[in-house]
Amino acid sequence: MHSEFKELLDKRDWEGLRVLIREMKPSEIEDLYFELDGRDFVILFRLLEKDLALEIFESFSVEHQVEIIKLMEEADTIDLLEPLDPDDCARIFEELPAKITKRLLNGLSPERRKYVNLLLGYPEGSAGRYMTPRYVSAHKYQNAGEVLTGLHASPLRADEMPMIFVIDRERKYSGYVMLGDLIKTEPLTPLESIVKGEDIFIYTTDPKNRAVEIISEYDIPSLAVLDAEKRLVGAVTFDDVMDVAEEEATDDFHKMGTVGLMRTGLKDANVRLLYAKRVPWLLTLVFINIFSGAAIASFEDTIQAVVALVIFLPLLIDSGGNAGSQSATLVVRSLATGDVKNKDWFYLIGREMLVAATIGITMGAAAAGLGIYRGGLELGVVVAVTMIIVIFAGCLIGTTLPFLLTALKMDPATASAPLITSIADIVGVVIYFRIATWYYGIA
Repeated sequence: MHSEFKELLDKRDWEGLRVLIREMKPSEIEDLYFELDGRDFVILFRLLEKDLALEIFESFSVEHQVEIIKLMEEADTIDLLEPLDPDDCARIFEELPAKITKRLLNGLSPERRKYVNLLLGYPEGSAGRYMTPRYVSAHKYQNAGEVLTGLHASPLRADEMPMIFVIDRERKYSGYVMLGDLIKTEPLTPLESIVKGEDIFIYTTDPKNRAVEIISEYDIPSLAVLDAEKRLVGAVTFDDVMDVAEEEATDDFHKMGTVGLMRTGLKDANVRLLYAKRVPWLLTLVFINIFSGAAIASFEDTIQAVVALVIFLPLLIDSGGNAGSQSATLVVRSLATGDVKNKDWFYLIGREMLVAATIGITMGAAAAGLGIYRGGLELGVVVAVTMIIVIFAGCLIGTTLPFLLTALKMDPATASAPLITSIADIVGVVIYFRIATWYYGIA
C-alpha cells in the first residue's frame, strides 16, 4: 500500500489517490503516518473526507497531532481544530509554539476561542485543563420527566450523557443522577429525591491525576469539575482520565528507568533525543558509584588479608540492590494508585522488615553454603550475616525513599531502580567489609 501510494503521489494522480484512500481502512491510513514522510502524509490527509480526517486525527497522540499541524496550512488546521472538544484543542495548543497558538486561536469561532482560552488559563497539569463543556446538567427542582424531555433536545451525542449533573439555581453542585436510574424513575419524581454523589467532584485547580483516582474509586463515567465556589463549570470524562493515566504511567516508567520525560514515541525519537534523555542520569550514577569504589579502597587491608572476600562482593551488593528495587517498585505503584498514603509508612516498614527477615535468612543460608565451599566456615559466617543485613538495608531504603520524596513534594517515581541499587551498593560494600574486618580481627 505504501509503494502504491508513493507511485500515485509521484505522478500527482489525485483522482487515483482518492480512489485508493476510499478502499483503505482508517487503521491502514493511520499506519501510513509512520511509513510516509510527514509532508506526504499531509497531502494524503487533505484528500480525506472531512469526517474521516477528523476521526483519524483524533486517534493520534497529542505529539503526533502537533507534528501534523506544523506541516499543514493555517486554514486547513483551523478547519480541523474547530470540531474538536475544547479540552483536546487546549492540549494541542500546550505543545505548539506561542506564535502558532495565537494565530490558530484567532482563527477559531468566538465561542470556541473563549472556552479554549479559559482552559489554557488554568495551571498546567490541573483538572481545569482537562475538563470539557460537553456534559448534561439539570436543576434539582425539576422532575425526572422534564429532564428526560430535555435530553431528547440536547445537541450532545448519546455517549456524552451517561450521567446528569444536578445543580441549584446558582449552578452550585448538588450531585449526579445516572441516566439508567433516570429512565427507570417515575416521570413526576423530583430530581433531588434520587440525586447522589454530592461529595464526588473535583476542583479546577486540583491535580489531574486526582480525577483518575476518583473515577477509578467510584467507577463512574464522568466527574464534575467545580470552581472555588462549588459552581459546576465542566466535566472530566472517562476517556480524558484514561489519557491522563497513560501519560502518568509512561512518565513513571521513564523515571523508574532513569529516562527523562519524552514527548514522543520511541519509534519517532531520534538519536540526539534518546542521548539527551538518557545520559544525564547515567552520568549521575557514575559519580554516585565513585563512593562504592572509595569504600572498597578504604578496606584494602581487609581485602589483602582475605582475598576470597572479593568473590562474594557482587553477589551481596546486587542482592541488596535488587531487594531494594522490589520494595521501591511496590511502594511507588501503591502511592501512584492511592492504595497507600504517607501515614501508612510505619505499618509498611514493620511488615517489610518481617518480609526482609525471611528473605534475608533464606538467602543468607544459601550464601553461607557458597562461602563455606569457597573459603571455609569463617567466610561462610561473614557472607551469611552480611546477606541478612544488606537485604534489610535494601528493603529499608527501597520502602523509605518513595515516602520521603512524596513528603518533599517530589515524584516518588524518581526513586528509580538504578538509584536505589546505587545507594544499596554503597551501603552493602561498607556493611560487608566492616563485618569482615571485625570478624577476622583485622586492624
